[in-house]
Amino acid sequence: MGIIPIVMAFDEKYAMPACVTVYSALRSKKEKTLYAFYFLVRTSMPIDVIEKFDKFVELYPGTEIEFAIVGERLDDAFISRHISKESYYRLLIPELFPKLDKCLYLDVDLIICDDLTELWNYEIGNNLLAGVKNKECGKKRYRAVGISSPDQYISAGVLIFNLKAIRDENLTSRFLKLVTQGYEYHDQDILNKECNKRIKYLPLKYNIPLCEITNNKLLKTNYLQSEIEDAISNPVIIHYIGREKPWNIHDDYAFLLHLWYQAALESPYQYDHIAQNILIGRHDNTLIQTASDARNTLSYKIGSIITFIPRVLMKLFKGLK
Repeated sequence: MGIIPIVMAFDEKYAMPACVTVYSALRSKKEKTLYAFYFLVRTSMPIDVIEKFDKFVELYPGTEIEFAIVGERLDDAFISRHISKESYYRLLIPELFPKLDKCLYLDVDLIICDDLTELWNYEIGNNLLAGVKNKECGKKRYRAVGISSPDQYISAGVLIFNLKAIRDENLTSRFLKLVTQGYEYHDQDILNKECNKRIKYLPLKYNIPLCEITNNKLLKTNYLQSEIEDAISNPVIIHYIGREKPWNIHDDYAFLLHLWYQAALESPYQYDHIAQNILIGRHDNTLIQTASDARNTLSYKIGSIITFIPRVLMKLFKGLK
């Protein structure tokens, strides 16, 4: 089968969650599965950070680790909210790795729950990308991106890149012309715009957004029941999307936090101060039971109320602009 190339992008601030994601992937793989991790960074990482990632080579023989310095390219890219410029680095992957015909791309706010071989072998044909549909794409957003339906819009957090096809069609130059144009969802919007109608849609289990798992109505509206059941029963990748991340939120109502904490505690970072904030193993590890438990806890309900007013105010403020 060979080694599976996985590309990620982050800065020093996100090195710890990136390390947790890598650990979760290695912990969940089959013995014969091999991964090569390529990390896109602006500048050289501190030696102590590099040493933590190098531990994976020792712990999991056959694993490859490589840091690729991007430098000042894309420094003029538009950013907003919690998104960093490193997010745009995925647009450079076809150019940075000319010897690769295909790769997986993973965000750093993920937990991998299973071997990624099946995802790697997913047949995408002549499509440029493969990803999971982002069902929260509103009319204003998908029209601004230039696609005809929200059903055609994907999340960029987990992708299969057809690098050869993208290079053959010289799409990287088109991507880069758009990075300063102020797209609301940055490089994700750019990929959806430029690759539209050449995108393969992956099953939900490969990129499960927690905001949708906790919203049964949203799930049932947007996915087939069989796909929901498959994702819940056989999760491969769980995505902690949004501004609030496991490493900066320490309340029980933050859904499925314990899965991230467990991996963080076992990773080379040994993020042990989080043990003071949550009891590992407190909840059942199945998504169905955990979702039900989380939604029914008093802390979850209080948290939902506390965060409701700021969300409403933010929407009103945006509407007045």
